[in-house]
Amino acid sequence: MFLSLPFNAQSQSFSKGVGKEPAMLKAGVNFVWLSENDSQGLMFSNSFDHYLSDRLAVGLSLGLLSAKRYDEAKEIYTVQNTFYMASLEATFDILQNESVAFRLGAGPTARHRAEINSDPEDEGTQDGSVTHIKTSDVGAFGFIENDFNILRNGVAGGRIAYFHYSEGTPVLSIGMHLGFKF
Repeated sequence: MFLSLPFNAQSQSFSKGVGKEPAMLKAGVNFVWLSENDSQGLMFSNSFDHYLSDRLAVGLSLGLLSAKRYDEAKEIYTVQNTFYMASLEATFDILQNESVAFRLGAGPTARHRAEINSDPEDEGTQDGSVTHIKTSDVGAFGFIENDFNILRNGVAGGRIAYFHYSEGTPVLSIGMHLGFKF
C-alpha cells in the first residue's frame, strides 16, 4: 500500500536568484592571461552561491589554473604556472528577470602557486637554468557575470574576472560555466 501525500513543488515560493531557487552550483572553464610572465592557459573552477535576498548572494569558488609561455627561439617552455585557487565572493544582480541575470561581484582570494620560471626574481630554488617557486599569496578579485536559464533548473553563462595578489602575477580570466539551481 502506498501512502500518497499531496505535494506541489511549484507551491514553494522562493523569490531569490535567477528564477526562484536560492542556491546555484556551477562548473566553469576559463581562458587566462598572466600579464607578468605573458603566459596563457586554462582555469577550471567550481562555485557555490547562495542568495541572501532577491539580488544579493555570497559564495565560495575553488579553481585550478595551468598556464605556460613557450619561447620560440629557445624552443622550450620558459614559464610554467600551476595555481590552486580559493575565493569568497559577494555578488549583486544588477539585472534580473525570469530568463537572465547580470551581476557584479568581488571578494578576497588566496592561491598556492607552483611555478617554473627561467627569469627568476630572487625567489625559489635554482635548478639548472630555471627557478622553482612554491608559495602562497592572498589578494582580491572582481568580476562581471551573466547567467541564462536553460531547461528547468539549469544555468549557463559567462564570466570575466581579474585577480590581483600581494605577490606574483595578476590573472585575467574569460570563460563560460554550466550549473544548476536548487
